[in-house]
Amino acid sequence: MKKALITGASSGIGSVFVRELAGQGYDVTCVARSEEKLQGLTKELGGSHRYIRADLTDANDLAAICQELSDSKYNLLVNNAGYGIYDHFGNIPLEKVHHLIRLNVSALVDLSHAFLKSASSGDALINVSSALSLLPYPGGAVYSATKAFVTNFTEALWYEYKDQGIYVMALLPGVTDTNFHHVAMAQRDYQAPSGPSYPPEVVVKEALAALQKRKSSTLISGPKYRFLTALATRLMSRAQMISMMGKGSAGL
Repeated sequence: MKKALITGASSGIGSVFVRELAGQGYDVTCVARSEEKLQGLTKELGGSHRYIRADLTDANDLAAICQELSDSKYNLLVNNAGYGIYDHFGNIPLEKVHHLIRLNVSALVDLSHAFLKSASSGDALINVSSALSLLPYPGGAVYSATKAFVTNFTEALWYEYKDQGIYVMALLPGVTDTNFHHVAMAQRDYQAPSGPSYPPEVVVKEALAALQKRKSSTLISGPKYRFLTALATRLMSRAQMISMMGKGSAGL
C-alpha cells in the first residue's frame, strides 16, 4: 500500500487531500496542530490511517516529522501547512513575521529535504504555494514573498529530480473557500477577496489529476486564475501589476 504524509491536514485543502488520497488507497499520516481535529479525521477514515500532532514552527516537533519521513518509507509528501498575515508590513510584530517565515519557508524546506533524501522512482512531492507567488501583494507582502520562494524552490526541485522518476510539483491555488482569509485578517474586519473563488475539492481534484500525469512542474489551480495570472504577468508592466494588486488588496 502506498503511504502519504500531509501537513496542515486538519482542515481546508489539507483535509480534502487526506480524504481523497485515503479514497485512492493511500495509507495516510495526518500532521497538524489540532489533536482534536486530527482524532476526528482519522476516526472518520478508519483503517490504518494515523495522525501526528505537531507544530511545525517548533524545532522539536519539526525534527520529529523529519525523522518520521526518514524512518518510514512514504511515497507522497504534501507540504500544505501554511498561513498568511494581511496588514501593512510595519503594523505586524516582527515575531509574527518570523513565525510566518518559519512555517511557510523553513519547515517546508526541511520536510522536503527529509523526504527527498529517501525518495525513489515513482514517489512524489507536492508543495502547496499560491497564485500570489506570481504576484506581489501589497498588504500581504511577507506572505506573497514566502510563496514566491516556495514556487521557485519547487520548480527547481522538479528539474533536479525528474530524471530520477521523482515527481515534484508546486500547487498554486487562487482564492479558496476555506478559513484562510479569516486567519490572515486576524482581529481586523474581514473582507472577502474580490474575484473568483473555488472550493478546496476543486483544487485537490486538479492537483491529483496532475499527479497522475506527472508532467508539469507547476499547477495554477482554477481556470479563471490561470487566465488572470497569465494576463497580469505577461501583458502588464510590473508597475501596473503592483498597482492593480494593491488597489484590490484585502490587507490594505
